[in-house]
Amino acid sequence: MREMVEQLSVSRAGMNAVIFALLWALMASAMLLESDTYRYVSIVLVVFAVVWQRDGIRRVSRDWLAVACYVWAFYTAGRFFYGVFVAGEKGTSEWLYIFPAVFPLVGVALYATRAYIFPGATLTVVVGFVALVATLNPAVIIAGERAAPLFHHNPIHAGIGSCMLFLTSVFWLLYAAETGRLKGRFKFPMVGLGVLTPILSLFGALGAHSKGAWLALVFVMALMAILALLHYAGRWRLHLLGGLLLTAVAVALISASYVEKVAGPTIEAAAKLTDDTVATEGPIASMQRAIVDPATPSSMRERLKLWSNAIELIQAAPFVGWGNEWLREWRKTTYADVGFTLIHNGYLEIMVRHGILGMAFLLVFVATAVRRINAAHSGGLISSSLTAYLYSLSFFFFCTITTNSNNRLALGESFFILGAAAVFAISLAQEDRMRGEHEERLAQPV
Repeated sequence: MREMVEQLSVSRAGMNAVIFALLWALMASAMLLESDTYRYVSIVLVVFAVVWQRDGIRRVSRDWLAVACYVWAFYTAGRFFYGVFVAGEKGTSEWLYIFPAVFPLVGVALYATRAYIFPGATLTVVVGFVALVATLNPAVIIAGERAAPLFHHNPIHAGIGSCMLFLTSVFWLLYAAETGRLKGRFKFPMVGLGVLTPILSLFGALGAHSKGAWLALVFVMALMAILALLHYAGRWRLHLLGGLLLTAVAVALISASYVEKVAGPTIEAAAKLTDDTVATEGPIASMQRAIVDPATPSSMRERLKLWSNAIELIQAAPFVGWGNEWLREWRKTTYADVGFTLIHNGYLEIMVRHGILGMAFLLVFVATAVRRINAAHSGGLISSSLTAYLYSLSFFFFCTITTNSNNRLALGESFFILGAAAVFAISLAQEDRMRGEHEERLAQPV
Protein backbone atom coordinates (compact mmCIF):
# COMPACT_ATOMS: atom_id res chain seq x y z
CA MET A 1 0.00 0.00 0.00
CA ARG A 2 2.79 2.39 0.92
CA GLU A 3 4.56 1.61 -2.37
CA MET A 4 1.37 2.43 -4.32
CA VAL A 5 1.03 5.78 -2.51
CA GLU A 6 4.69 6.60 -3.22
CA GLN A 7 4.28 5.69 -6.88
CA LEU A 8 1.18 7.88 -7.16
CA SER A 9 3.05 10.72 -5.49
CA VAL A 10 5.97 10.40 -7.90
CA SER A 11 3.61 10.16 -10.85
CA ARG A 12 1.71 13.27 -9.72
CA ALA A 13 4.96 15.20 -9.22
CA GLY A 14 6.10 14.25 -12.72
CA MET A 15 2.78 15.33 -14.19
CA ASN A 16 2.96 18.67 -12.34
CA ALA A 17 6.47 19.21 -13.66
CA VAL A 18 5.32 18.70 -17.26
CA ILE A 19 2.12 20.76 -16.91
CA PHE A 20 3.63 23.78 -15.16
CA ALA A 21 6.80 23.83 -17.27
CA LEU A 22 4.56 23.91 -20.34
CA LEU A 23 2.32 26.61 -18.85
CA TRP A 24 5.25 28.91 -18.07
CA ALA A 25 6.74 28.32 -21.51
CA LEU A 26 3.39 29.26 -23.05
CA MET A 27 3.28 32.40 -20.89
CA ALA A 28 6.59 33.46 -22.46
CA SER A 29 5.66 32.30 -25.97
CA ALA A 30 4.70 35.78 -27.19
CA MET A 31 8.35 36.51 -27.93
CA LEU A 32 8.21 33.71 -30.53
CA LEU A 33 4.59 33.61 -31.66
CA GLU A 34 2.29 36.63 -31.58
CA SER A 35 -0.93 35.23 -30.14
CA ASP A 36 -3.27 35.51 -27.15
CA THR A 37 -2.10 32.21 -25.65
CA TYR A 38 -0.63 33.95 -22.59
CA ARG A 39 -4.07 35.35 -21.70
CA TYR A 40 -5.62 31.89 -21.46
CA VAL A 41 -2.62 30.63 -19.51
CA SER A 42 -2.98 33.58 -17.13
CA ILE A 43 -6.57 32.56 -16.47
CA VAL A 44 -5.46 28.98 -15.75
CA LEU A 45 -2.78 30.22 -13.33
CA VAL A 46 -5.22 32.56 -11.58
CA VAL A 47 -7.70 29.69 -11.12
CA PHE A 48 -4.88 27.50 -9.79
CA ALA A 49 -3.92 30.18 -7.28
CA VAL A 50 -7.48 30.90 -6.15
CA VAL A 51 -8.48 27.23 -5.77
CA TRP A 52 -5.27 25.60 -4.49
CA GLN A 53 -3.17 28.45 -3.09
CA ARG A 54 -5.61 30.29 -0.84
CA ASP A 55 -3.04 30.88 1.86
CA GLY A 56 -0.78 32.52 -0.70
CA ILE A 57 -3.68 34.70 -1.87
CA ARG A 58 -4.35 35.85 1.70
CA ARG A 59 -0.67 36.59 2.27
CA VAL A 60 -0.13 38.54 -0.95
CA SER A 61 -3.35 40.49 -0.43
CA ARG A 62 -1.84 42.01 2.72
CA ASP A 63 0.93 43.52 0.59
CA TRP A 64 0.32 47.26 0.00
CA LEU A 65 1.57 46.88 -3.59
CA ALA A 66 -1.04 44.21 -4.28
CA VAL A 67 -3.71 46.45 -2.75
CA ALA A 68 -2.51 49.26 -5.04
CA CYS A 69 -2.90 46.91 -8.04
CA TYR A 70 -6.45 46.00 -7.00
CA VAL A 71 -7.40 49.65 -6.43
CA TRP A 72 -5.92 50.68 -9.76
CA ALA A 73 -7.75 47.87 -11.57
CA PHE A 74 -11.05 48.87 -9.88
CA TYR A 75 -10.50 52.51 -10.86
CA THR A 76 -9.66 51.76 -14.50
CA ALA A 77 -12.55 49.29 -14.77
CA GLY A 78 -14.91 52.00 -13.53
CA ARG A 79 -13.56 54.47 -16.08
CA PHE A 80 -13.82 51.87 -18.83
CA PHE A 81 -17.45 51.03 -18.14
CA TYR A 82 -18.32 54.71 -17.75
CA GLY A 83 -16.76 55.38 -21.14
CA VAL A 84 -18.67 52.53 -22.78
CA PHE A 85 -22.12 52.96 -21.24
CA VAL A 86 -22.25 56.68 -20.43
CA ALA A 87 -19.88 58.45 -22.84
CA GLY A 88 -20.54 55.99 -25.67
CA GLU A 89 -16.82 55.48 -26.40
CA LYS A 90 -15.27 52.03 -26.08
CA GLY A 91 -11.76 53.27 -26.92
CA THR A 92 -9.08 50.87 -28.10
CA SER A 93 -7.52 48.28 -25.79
CA GLU A 94 -8.65 50.26 -22.74
CA TRP A 95 -9.40 47.10 -20.77
CA LEU A 96 -5.67 46.25 -20.77
CA TYR A 97 -5.22 48.73 -17.94
CA ILE A 98 -7.31 46.43 -15.71
CA PHE A 99 -4.60 43.73 -15.98
CA PRO A 100 -2.84 44.71 -12.71
CA ALA A 101 -5.66 42.88 -10.92
CA VAL A 102 -4.05 39.56 -11.91
CA PHE A 103 -0.44 40.52 -11.11
CA PRO A 104 -0.50 39.36 -7.45
CA LEU A 105 -2.51 36.21 -8.27
CA VAL A 106 -0.13 35.07 -11.00
CA GLY A 107 2.68 35.91 -8.58
CA VAL A 108 1.21 33.44 -6.09
CA ALA A 109 1.09 30.76 -8.80
CA LEU A 110 4.67 31.58 -9.79
CA TYR A 111 5.94 31.21 -6.25
CA ALA A 112 4.04 27.96 -5.71
CA THR A 113 5.46 26.44 -8.92
CA ARG A 114 8.91 28.06 -8.90
CA ALA A 115 10.59 24.64 -9.17
CA TYR A 116 9.26 24.37 -12.74
CA ILE A 117 10.40 27.77 -14.02
CA PHE A 118 13.81 26.59 -15.24
CA PRO A 119 12.35 23.65 -17.21
CA GLY A 120 9.83 26.10 -18.70
CA ALA A 121 12.63 28.50 -19.63
CA THR A 122 14.60 25.61 -21.15
CA LEU A 123 11.62 24.66 -23.28
CA THR A 124 11.26 28.29 -24.41
CA VAL A 125 14.92 28.49 -25.47
CA VAL A 126 14.76 25.14 -27.29
CA VAL A 127 11.61 26.09 -29.20
CA GLY A 128 13.07 29.53 -29.89
CA PHE A 129 16.20 27.97 -31.41
CA VAL A 130 14.11 25.68 -33.63
CA ALA A 131 11.86 28.59 -34.66
CA LEU A 132 14.86 30.71 -35.63
CA VAL A 133 16.40 27.92 -37.68
CA ALA A 134 13.07 27.40 -39.44
CA THR A 135 12.32 31.06 -40.21
CA LEU A 136 15.65 32.85 -40.73
CA ASN A 137 16.48 33.75 -44.32
CA PRO A 138 20.28 34.32 -44.29
CA ALA A 139 20.59 35.14 -48.01
CA VAL A 140 18.04 37.95 -47.83
CA ILE A 141 19.46 39.35 -44.59
CA ILE A 142 23.04 39.32 -45.91
CA ALA A 143 21.80 41.16 -49.00
CA GLY A 144 20.63 43.94 -46.66
CA GLU A 145 16.91 43.37 -47.19
CA ARG A 146 14.27 42.95 -44.50
CA ALA A 147 13.54 39.35 -43.50
CA ALA A 148 11.70 39.12 -40.19
CA PRO A 149 12.14 35.85 -38.24
CA LEU A 150 9.83 33.96 -35.89
CA PHE A 151 6.04 34.16 -36.11
CA HIS A 152 4.87 37.75 -35.68
CA HIS A 153 2.36 39.99 -37.42
CA ASN A 154 4.89 42.77 -37.99
CA PRO A 155 8.67 42.94 -38.60
CA ILE A 156 9.09 45.39 -35.71
CA HIS A 157 7.44 42.92 -33.34
CA ALA A 158 9.75 40.22 -34.71
CA GLY A 159 12.78 42.38 -33.98
CA ILE A 160 11.68 42.96 -30.39
CA GLY A 161 10.86 39.28 -29.92
CA SER A 162 14.29 38.31 -31.27
CA CYS A 163 16.03 40.65 -28.81
CA MET A 164 13.96 39.33 -25.91
CA LEU A 165 14.89 35.78 -26.92
CA PHE A 166 18.55 36.88 -27.07
CA LEU A 167 18.42 38.13 -23.47
CA THR A 168 16.45 35.10 -22.29
CA SER A 169 18.88 32.58 -23.79
CA VAL A 170 21.97 34.43 -22.53
CA PHE A 171 20.75 34.59 -18.95
CA TRP A 172 19.30 31.08 -19.13
CA LEU A 173 22.83 29.79 -19.80
CA LEU A 174 24.35 31.99 -17.08
CA TYR A 175 21.72 30.84 -14.60
CA ALA A 176 22.35 27.19 -15.47
CA ALA A 177 26.07 27.67 -14.87
CA GLU A 178 25.61 29.70 -11.69
CA THR A 179 23.20 27.22 -10.08
CA GLY A 180 25.16 24.07 -10.97
CA ARG A 181 22.76 22.80 -13.64
CA LEU A 182 25.42 23.00 -16.32
CA LYS A 183 26.97 19.60 -15.77
CA GLY A 184 26.61 15.95 -16.67
CA ARG A 185 25.67 14.63 -20.09
CA PHE A 186 23.57 17.71 -20.93
CA LYS A 187 26.40 20.17 -20.35
CA PHE A 188 27.63 20.52 -23.92
CA PRO A 189 24.15 20.51 -25.56
CA MET A 190 23.11 23.27 -23.12
CA VAL A 191 26.25 25.29 -23.85
CA GLY A 192 25.67 24.88 -27.59
CA LEU A 193 22.05 25.94 -27.25
CA GLY A 194 22.99 28.86 -25.01
CA VAL A 195 25.54 30.13 -27.53
CA LEU A 196 23.80 29.47 -30.85
CA THR A 197 20.39 30.82 -29.84
CA PRO A 198 21.70 34.31 -28.92
CA ILE A 199 23.73 34.45 -32.15
CA LEU A 200 20.73 33.51 -34.28
CA SER A 201 18.55 35.92 -32.28
CA LEU A 202 20.87 38.83 -33.06
CA PHE A 203 20.92 37.80 -36.71
CA GLY A 204 17.13 37.74 -36.68
CA ALA A 205 16.95 41.17 -35.04
CA LEU A 206 19.24 42.50 -37.77
CA GLY A 207 16.96 41.10 -40.47
CA ALA A 208 13.84 42.56 -38.85
CA HIS A 209 15.12 46.13 -39.47
CA SER A 210 13.59 47.40 -36.22
CA LYS A 211 15.53 50.58 -35.45
CA GLY A 212 13.93 50.93 -32.01
CA ALA A 213 14.94 47.38 -31.07
CA TRP A 214 18.51 47.99 -32.25
CA LEU A 215 18.85 51.15 -30.18
CA ALA A 216 17.31 49.53 -27.11
CA LEU A 217 19.68 46.58 -27.44
CA VAL A 218 22.69 48.93 -27.49
CA PHE A 219 21.52 50.51 -24.25
CA VAL A 220 20.75 47.20 -22.58
CA MET A 221 24.16 45.74 -23.45
CA ALA A 222 25.73 48.73 -21.72
CA LEU A 223 23.50 48.01 -18.73
CA MET A 224 24.54 44.35 -18.78
CA ALA A 225 28.19 45.42 -18.55
CA ILE A 226 27.36 47.58 -15.50
CA LEU A 227 25.43 44.72 -13.91
CA ALA A 228 28.37 42.38 -14.52
CA LEU A 229 30.60 44.74 -12.55
CA LEU A 230 28.07 45.13 -9.73
CA HIS A 231 26.58 41.65 -9.34
CA TYR A 232 29.18 39.17 -10.55
CA ALA A 233 32.57 38.35 -9.10
CA GLY A 234 35.73 36.59 -10.24
CA ARG A 235 35.54 34.51 -13.38
CA TRP A 236 31.79 35.11 -13.83
CA ARG A 237 32.42 38.84 -14.21
CA LEU A 238 35.21 38.18 -16.70
CA HIS A 239 33.11 35.70 -18.68
CA LEU A 240 30.14 38.04 -18.99
CA LEU A 241 32.21 41.13 -19.74
CA GLY A 242 34.31 39.21 -22.26
CA GLY A 243 31.22 37.82 -23.93
CA LEU A 244 29.62 41.26 -24.10
CA LEU A 245 32.76 42.83 -25.55
CA LEU A 246 33.11 40.08 -28.15
CA THR A 247 29.42 40.35 -29.06
CA ALA A 248 29.56 44.15 -29.29
CA VAL A 249 32.62 44.08 -31.58
CA ALA A 250 31.14 41.36 -33.80
CA VAL A 251 27.77 43.10 -34.05
CA ALA A 252 29.41 46.45 -34.81
CA LEU A 253 31.57 44.97 -37.59
CA ILE A 254 28.78 42.95 -39.16
CA SER A 255 25.88 45.39 -38.85
CA ALA A 256 27.53 48.80 -39.41
CA SER A 257 26.63 48.98 -43.10
CA TYR A 258 23.08 47.70 -42.49
CA VAL A 259 22.44 50.19 -39.71
CA GLU A 260 23.71 53.07 -41.83
CA LYS A 261 21.49 52.03 -44.72
CA VAL A 262 18.32 51.41 -42.69
CA ALA A 263 18.62 53.93 -39.87
CA GLY A 264 20.87 56.61 -41.36
CA PRO A 265 18.11 59.01 -42.57
CA THR A 266 16.17 58.58 -39.34
CA ILE A 267 19.26 59.30 -37.22
CA GLU A 268 19.94 62.47 -39.21
CA ALA A 269 16.33 63.63 -38.93
CA ALA A 270 16.27 62.87 -35.19
CA ALA A 271 19.47 64.85 -34.63
CA LYS A 272 18.04 67.79 -36.58
CA LEU A 273 14.80 67.57 -34.58
CA THR A 274 16.72 67.61 -31.30
CA ASP A 275 18.75 70.66 -32.32
CA ASP A 276 15.61 72.42 -33.50
CA THR A 277 13.82 71.66 -30.21
CA VAL A 278 16.64 73.25 -28.22
CA ALA A 279 16.82 76.29 -30.52
CA THR A 280 13.08 76.99 -30.70
CA GLU A 281 10.18 77.45 -28.32
CA GLY A 282 9.49 73.77 -27.73
CA PRO A 283 8.90 70.26 -29.06
CA ILE A 284 5.52 70.87 -30.71
CA ALA A 285 6.84 73.60 -33.02
CA SER A 286 9.96 71.61 -33.91
CA MET A 287 7.88 68.49 -34.61
CA GLN A 288 5.58 70.47 -36.89
CA ARG A 289 8.58 71.76 -38.85
CA ALA A 290 10.00 68.24 -39.11
CA ILE A 291 6.64 66.95 -40.37
CA VAL A 292 6.63 69.36 -43.32
CA ASP A 293 10.35 68.86 -44.01
CA PRO A 294 10.65 66.64 -47.13
CA ALA A 295 13.94 65.21 -45.79
CA THR A 296 12.14 63.56 -42.85
CA PRO A 297 11.63 59.80 -43.49
CA SER A 298 7.97 58.87 -43.95
CA SER A 299 7.89 56.46 -40.99
CA MET A 300 9.31 59.14 -38.71
CA ARG A 301 6.87 61.73 -40.09
CA GLU A 302 3.93 59.50 -39.17
CA ARG A 303 5.27 59.00 -35.65
CA LEU A 304 5.75 62.73 -35.19
CA LYS A 305 2.15 63.34 -36.22
CA LEU A 306 0.97 60.74 -33.72
CA TRP A 307 3.14 62.15 -30.94
CA SER A 308 2.03 65.70 -31.69
CA ASN A 309 -1.63 64.64 -31.44
CA ALA A 310 -0.93 62.80 -28.19
CA ILE A 311 0.82 65.80 -26.63
CA GLU A 312 -2.16 67.99 -27.56
CA LEU A 313 -4.48 65.62 -25.68
CA ILE A 314 -2.17 65.36 -22.67
CA GLN A 315 -1.93 69.14 -22.40
CA ALA A 316 -5.73 69.33 -22.36
CA ALA A 317 -6.13 66.71 -19.58
CA PRO A 318 -2.74 66.26 -17.89
CA PHE A 319 -3.69 64.76 -14.53
CA VAL A 320 -6.11 61.88 -15.18
CA GLY A 321 -6.23 61.75 -18.96
CA TRP A 322 -9.26 61.13 -21.14
CA GLY A 323 -10.14 57.50 -20.42
CA ASN A 324 -12.10 55.94 -23.31
CA GLU A 325 -13.05 59.41 -24.54
CA TRP A 326 -9.59 60.08 -25.92
CA LEU A 327 -10.67 58.72 -29.31
CA ARG A 328 -13.38 61.36 -29.59
CA GLU A 329 -10.86 64.08 -28.79
CA TRP A 330 -8.30 62.52 -31.16
CA ARG A 331 -10.57 63.38 -34.08
CA LYS A 332 -10.11 67.08 -33.22
CA THR A 333 -6.30 67.07 -33.15
CA THR A 334 -4.05 68.74 -35.74
CA TYR A 335 -3.10 65.53 -37.52
CA ALA A 336 -6.27 63.52 -37.00
CA ASP A 337 -6.00 62.35 -40.62
CA VAL A 338 -2.80 60.39 -39.90
CA GLY A 339 -4.80 57.22 -40.49
CA PHE A 340 -4.41 55.20 -37.30
CA THR A 341 -4.47 55.61 -33.54
CA LEU A 342 -1.63 53.41 -32.34
CA ILE A 343 0.49 56.21 -30.89
CA HIS A 344 3.84 54.36 -31.15
CA ASN A 345 4.99 55.50 -27.74
CA GLY A 346 3.95 53.49 -24.69
CA TYR A 347 4.35 56.37 -22.27
CA LEU A 348 2.15 58.67 -24.36
CA GLU A 349 -0.39 55.82 -24.65
CA ILE A 350 -0.62 55.75 -20.85
CA MET A 351 -0.74 59.51 -20.36
CA VAL A 352 -3.39 60.11 -23.02
CA ARG A 353 -5.69 57.69 -21.20
CA HIS A 354 -4.71 58.15 -17.55
CA GLY A 355 -2.45 61.19 -17.40
CA ILE A 356 0.11 61.80 -14.70
CA LEU A 357 -1.82 59.46 -12.41
CA GLY A 358 -1.19 56.53 -14.76
CA MET A 359 2.50 57.31 -15.06
CA ALA A 360 2.74 57.69 -11.27
CA PHE A 361 1.29 54.20 -10.77
CA LEU A 362 3.83 52.74 -13.21
CA LEU A 363 6.75 54.57 -11.61
CA VAL A 364 5.75 53.52 -8.08
CA PHE A 365 5.48 49.88 -9.16
CA VAL A 366 8.86 49.97 -10.96
CA ALA A 367 10.63 51.71 -8.06
CA THR A 368 9.19 49.23 -5.56
CA ALA A 369 10.13 46.31 -7.80
CA VAL A 370 13.74 47.51 -8.04
CA ARG A 371 13.96 47.90 -4.27
CA ARG A 372 12.56 44.41 -3.62
CA ILE A 373 14.72 42.72 -6.24
CA ASN A 374 17.80 44.45 -4.85
CA ALA A 375 16.93 43.34 -1.32
CA ALA A 376 16.32 39.76 -2.45
CA HIS A 377 19.63 39.61 -4.30
CA SER A 378 21.57 41.20 -1.45
CA GLY A 379 20.11 38.62 0.91
CA GLY A 380 21.07 35.73 -1.36
CA LEU A 381 17.44 34.90 -2.08
CA ILE A 382 17.73 35.11 -5.86
CA SER A 383 20.75 34.51 -8.09
CA SER A 384 22.83 37.16 -9.82
CA SER A 385 21.74 35.83 -13.19
CA LEU A 386 18.05 36.11 -12.39
CA THR A 387 18.56 39.61 -10.99
CA ALA A 388 20.46 40.74 -14.08
CA TYR A 389 17.84 39.14 -16.34
CA LEU A 390 14.95 40.94 -14.66
CA TYR A 391 16.76 44.26 -14.93
CA SER A 392 18.01 43.75 -18.49
CA LEU A 393 14.73 42.52 -19.97
CA SER A 394 12.77 45.27 -18.21
CA PHE A 395 15.19 47.99 -19.27
CA PHE A 396 15.10 46.74 -22.86
CA PHE A 397 11.32 46.74 -22.91
CA PHE A 398 10.99 50.19 -21.35
CA CYS A 399 13.44 51.50 -23.96
CA THR A 400 11.44 50.03 -26.84
CA ILE A 401 8.19 51.69 -25.82
CA THR A 402 9.69 55.12 -26.42
CA THR A 403 9.24 54.54 -30.17
CA ASN A 404 6.51 51.86 -30.23
CA SER A 405 3.33 50.95 -28.38
CA ASN A 406 4.65 47.53 -27.41
CA ASN A 407 2.70 47.64 -24.15
CA ARG A 408 -0.40 47.10 -26.30
CA LEU A 409 1.04 44.00 -27.96
CA ALA A 410 1.12 40.39 -26.81
CA LEU A 411 4.83 40.92 -26.13
CA GLY A 412 4.11 43.78 -23.75
CA GLU A 413 1.09 42.33 -22.03
CA SER A 414 2.82 39.03 -21.27
CA PHE A 415 5.98 40.89 -20.18
CA PHE A 416 4.05 42.99 -17.67
CA ILE A 417 2.19 39.98 -16.25
CA LEU A 418 5.33 37.87 -15.89
CA GLY A 419 7.52 40.71 -14.63
CA ALA A 420 4.99 41.86 -12.06
CA ALA A 421 4.31 38.27 -10.99
CA ALA A 422 8.05 37.80 -10.39
CA VAL A 423 8.01 40.80 -8.04
CA PHE A 424 5.18 39.33 -5.97
CA ALA A 425 6.78 35.86 -5.97
CA ILE A 426 10.01 37.41 -4.67
CA SER A 427 8.02 39.27 -2.02
CA LEU A 428 6.46 36.00 -0.83
CA ALA A 429 9.89 34.38 -0.72
CA GLN A 430 11.22 37.25 1.40
CA GLU A 431 8.27 36.93 3.74
CA ASP A 432 8.89 33.19 4.14
CA ARG A 433 12.55 33.78 4.90
CA MET A 434 11.76 36.44 7.50
CA ARG A 435 9.17 34.15 9.08
CA GLY A 436 11.70 31.29 9.20
CA GLU A 437 14.33 33.53 10.78
CA HIS A 438 11.81 34.75 13.33
CA GLU A 439 10.80 31.20 14.27
CA GLU A 440 14.46 30.24 14.53
CA ARG A 441 15.12 33.12 16.92
CA LEU A 442 12.12 32.11 19.05
CA ALA A 443 13.42 28.53 19.24
CA GLN A 444 16.79 29.63 20.61
CA PRO A 445 17.18 29.34 24.42
CA VAL A 446 17.30 32.57 26.39
